[in-house]
Amino acid sequence: LLGVFTVGFLLGAPAGISPGPMLVLIISETFRHGIRAGAKVAFIPLLTDLPVVLVSGFLYAELSNMDFLLGAVSLSGAVFLTYLGSRSIRAASAEIPDFTPRPLHLKELMVANLLNPNPYLFWFTVGAPLMVRSFQQTWGSGITFLFSFYLGLCGVKLLLAIAAGKSRNFLHCMLYRRITQFLGFALIGFAIILFRDGLIS
Repeated sequence: LLGVFTVGFLLGAPAGISPGPMLVLIISETFRHGIRAGAKVAFIPLLTDLPVVLVSGFLYAELSNMDFLLGAVSLSGAVFLTYLGSRSIRAASAEIPDFTPRPLHLKELMVANLLNPNPYLFWFTVGAPLMVRSFQQTWGSGITFLFSFYLGLCGVKLLLAIAAGKSRNFLHCMLYRRITQFLGFALIGFAIILFRDGLIS
C-alpha cells in the first residue's frame, strides 16, 4: 500500500502545482479575497472529477484484454506526462498572472474545472490504468491510490492558497521554483515508465 500511496501522491502533487487555469484561479482568488476563497478553488476537483474517474475507469476495464489499445493508451499517457512535466520545468521561471475581477461562485468554479482539459487527459491516459490495476489487486489498493492522488492534488493546491495568502513573495522565491522543477522531473520519470509499458504491450 505504501508503494501505491507514493505513486498516487507523486502523480497528484505535480498536477496540483503545475501551471494552468485552476492554479491561476487559486492564486488570484487568494490575492483578492483571502485564503478561504483560494481553498474553495483548491477542493473543486473533489466535486467535478467523479464522472471523469468513473467513465475512464470503466472504459479502461472494458479494453483490458486489448493489448494494442492499452499500449496506445500508455504511450499517449507518456506524451501527456512529458508535456506536463516540461511545462512545469519551464514555468518555474515564469511569472504567475494575477487576475479575477470578483469572487467566483462555486458553480462558476465547477464549470471552469469541467472545461479544463487536464483532468480528462490525465484520467483517460494515465490515471485510469493505474486506478484499475490498483483495484484489481485489492479494493484497499484502489482506494489508497485515489486517496493519495487527491491528497496530493488538493493538498498542494491548498498549500499554495495558504502561501499566497501569507506572502506574495513565496510564489517568486527559489523554494517554489525548485519544487515546481522537481515535480516536473517526477512527471517525466513516470512518462518514461509508461512509454516502456506501452512498447511492451
